[in-house]
Amino acid sequence: MSTPALVMPRPAAPALAMFVALLTGATCIGFSGVFMRLADVGPAAGGFWRMLFALPVLALWTALEQRKAVSGAVRPGALIPIALAGLTFAIDVVLYNAALGHTTIANASLLGNLSPVAVVLGGWLLLGEKPTQRILGALALALGGALMLVLPKFIGAPSAASPGSLFGDMLATGAAFSYAGYILAVRRARERADAGRIGLISSALCAVFCLAAALALGETIIPASLQGWLAVIALGLVSHALGQGLITLSLGSYGASAASLVMVWPALVSVLAAWAIFGEQPSPAQAFGGVAILAAVLLVRRG
Repeated sequence: MSTPALVMPRPAAPALAMFVALLTGATCIGFSGVFMRLADVGPAAGGFWRMLFALPVLALWTALEQRKAVSGAVRPGALIPIALAGLTFAIDVVLYNAALGHTTIANASLLGNLSPVAVVLGGWLLLGEKPTQRILGALALALGGALMLVLPKFIGAPSAASPGSLFGDMLATGAAFSYAGYILAVRRARERADAGRIGLISSALCAVFCLAAALALGETIIPASLQGWLAVIALGLVSHALGQGLITLSLGSYGASAASLVMVWPALVSVLAAWAIFGEQPSPAQAFGGVAILAAVLLVRRG
């Protein structure tokens, strides 16, 4: 029988430090589209390198947790949700990376971050986390901002949409549902295991899945340039080890619904980064959508 003291109760109002960790992790993830666009490998291969370079950092994190005696081992019932986290995140990474080849970074990031819809419903139906009125209001505001970001694509000139853009949007939407599954799986795993251990095991499983997919699809796996190597290293250290690591840590204090709403932040980060680096200038409607997303983040912070 496990010791009750090892299961930390979720605080009624998450501390400021946990909110900062959640928002910082989301910001790091927002640059994943830029890093992947600069890489010269296939979508699944990009996911493999992202996991591979993150593994040493996650292993160190796990070792530090053990030294501090946060937990002796993975508690019973944790392995299944951790394995599901690895699988669903692998699907998310592959689909999102593939979408970047068929649509803009802004659109891929926006549609890839529509997971709050599925997470709020899934958290309610599967985890019993009934969303509060404030969370539902923040969800509506975030989705309204998301709509404003993507609307110019549908009302603009025909030349603004490439022939493969609809396919890219479908891939990004699939990534959103996969990421929703990842959030729910990590939230369940955090009740039975420490953040570092969850990140380490799920990332190792994700790396295996991505490598198998890259080999099966005949993708280019080894970067052919210094820029390509730096890009995949940044994917691993910045977007995954730091980004996903901080999010996994913060999910121990936040419910899945609230955390997923903050995850719309990477869409705004991606829009700004794509504008600065690749000249993908946002329209006024997209700018207003970004403000709406910021307001939703503040609502989530207030609980």
